[in-house]
Amino acid sequence: MNINLTKYIAATFIMSLALASCEDSIDKDNPPVPYVAIGGYENSDDIASGNLVAKLSFENDLADKLSNITGQMPANVSYASGAKGMAYNGSSSEIKYTVGNANNAITGLNNFTIAFWMKSDNTVAPSPPGQGKGAQGIFSIVRPAEFWGGMNVFIENPDSSKPDRIRLKLGLENSRPGVSWKGQSVIANLDGHKGKWVHIVFAYDASTSRCYVYENGEPAKNLDGFAYSPAGGAISGYASWFASDPGGANNPAGAPGYGGFQMMGTNGKVVFGTHQFETVPSQNNGGQEDWATSFAGQLDEFRIYNVALKNTDVIALYKLEKDNR
Repeated sequence: MNINLTKYIAATFIMSLALASCEDSIDKDNPPVPYVAIGGYENSDDIASGNLVAKLSFENDLADKLSNITGQMPANVSYASGAKGMAYNGSSSEIKYTVGNANNAITGLNNFTIAFWMKSDNTVAPSPPGQGKGAQGIFSIVRPAEFWGGMNVFIENPDSSKPDRIRLKLGLENSRPGVSWKGQSVIANLDGHKGKWVHIVFAYDASTSRCYVYENGEPAKNLDGFAYSPAGGAISGYASWFASDPGGANNPAGAPGYGGFQMMGTNGKVVFGTHQFETVPSQNNGGQEDWATSFAGQLDEFRIYNVALKNTDVIALYKLEKDNR
C-alpha cells in the first residue's frame, strides 16, 4: 500500500476518534444554552399564567387550551400560516365564523386583557354591500336580546381620507347599576400595518376606569372613539371611560369612572370571526346588516386574561410570541 495513503487513513481515523470524544464530552458536560429570559419569562404561557382564561392558537383547530370555551360550531372555517404556527383564516369572498360555548370565566370578566395577532388588508366602503366590506367582526360575547354583545372587537368602517388606516375597535356594554353610559369603546388607529402581522392588546383596569391599548408591545399612539377624544386620534396609551357624561375631556362634570365591568344578558355563547348579528341564523334579536361583515384577515394566538396586564408583561408577551416561544 502507498505509504502516503496509509498515513492519510491513520490520520483520518485519529481525527474521527478525537471528534467523537469531543462530541461525547459536549453532550454530557455542556447542555444546550437556554433561551434568554424576556421580562423574567422564557415562554409566553408563563405570563400571568394564573389569570389566563382562554387561549386559542388556531393550530388547525379551534381548541381553547384552558377549556373555558368549548363546543365550537365552525362555519367554513379554515387555517393559514400565522404569526406563530398556524392561524385562523378569514375570507374576503366567503362568510366564515365559529360559535362556541363560554363559561363564567369568560362571561364574568371584570378586569381583563384581550391579546391577539392580526393580519388585515383593511376593510373598504360597504357600498355596495358584500363580504369583506364594512365593519369586520372579530370577537363577540353574545347577548341574545341585544343588538351588541357584551364585548365586541371589530374593524370599524374605513376612513375614506386614510385608506391605509385600520380602525380596530373594542366596545363594551356595562350593565352594572349606576352606569348610565353603558356602552363605551376605544378605536386603535393602526397605520403602516396593512397586510402585515401586528400584535394588539386591550387591557381594562376597573380600578382606574382606563382601557390601555398596545400595538406591537408599545402603547398605541393614535386612539379615539371614546368620550371627547379628538377627531381622528391623537391620544396615546389609554382611553378613560366614564359611567356618565363627563362634560369634557378633563371631566368638568365630575362624572364617576366606568368602574367594575359587568355583563348582563349573556347566554354563554361567543363568536369568533364575525359579529353576533352576522351569523346564520343571527345570535341576537337582529339580523345581518349591509354595513357589517365577517373578518377577512388572519387571526392568531388569541388570549383572554381576567386581569389588566402590566406594561412589562405586554412587552414580554409580544417579544416571546414573536420569538415563537
